[in-house]
Amino acid sequence: MKTAFVAGSTKGIGKAIGIDLLKKGYFVYFTYAHDVDTAQDLHEELKAAGYDKFWIHQCDLTLIKDLKYIFDFLGRREISSIDVLVWNVGLTDRTPFGEIQPDVWQRVFEASVDTPFFFIQGMKDKINKDGKIILISSILGIEAKSRSISYGITKAAINMMVPYLAIEFASKNITVNAVAPGFIDTDWHLNKTTKQIEQIKSECLAKRLGTPEELSKAVMSIVDNDFINGQVIRVDGGYGL
Repeated sequence: MKTAFVAGSTKGIGKAIGIDLLKKGYFVYFTYAHDVDTAQDLHEELKAAGYDKFWIHQCDLTLIKDLKYIFDFLGRREISSIDVLVWNVGLTDRTPFGEIQPDVWQRVFEASVDTPFFFIQGMKDKINKDGKIILISSILGIEAKSRSISYGITKAAINMMVPYLAIEFASKNITVNAVAPGFIDTDWHLNKTTKQIEQIKSECLAKRLGTPEELSKAVMSIVDNDFINGQVIRVDGGYGL
């Protein structure tokens, strides 16, 4: 049975991706940082749907120092290999320019750039030949319209990480790609006002937010296609056009 590891996956985009991989017959490792209730809800939902080939593990994948715990966990689970690795973890900080402090800036970079890089590096020998590495980026790493400068720049860094890693993994026919979602209807936007949401919709040709399921379909297209490699694929409903 093929195995998938989906970081940040008990709700929203990550959850949709994990469920679609279950539908494809993968054994899926879901992870979450702090929200135990959401993880329990997912467990009950998956069991009720008849799925049993999954594991939900708590680990804070925004911290470099905590990567050792997930490596230890995967070792205890005797996971010899992974076929699909999806990284859907990051932080933001909306401190206005002129007031941003170095420790906060570095914290966003640690969560959004450092941990995925060092996790992937640490897993390099566990990813199977013909495997897939997929990073969830953001349209805000392409379009400079984020209120969080650090968030936008970290996503741009993820976009450039993709071709570099694609070269590193080419000898094993492992593809490395990113999906750059536009504004997706998830809890990430709960703190936005109705006016802000309507403004976002007005800047998008689709005139609406996307859904986690639509984003997951793009991820599945990468999972199913060995000839997509080193790419950052926009799934944004025509944002900015």
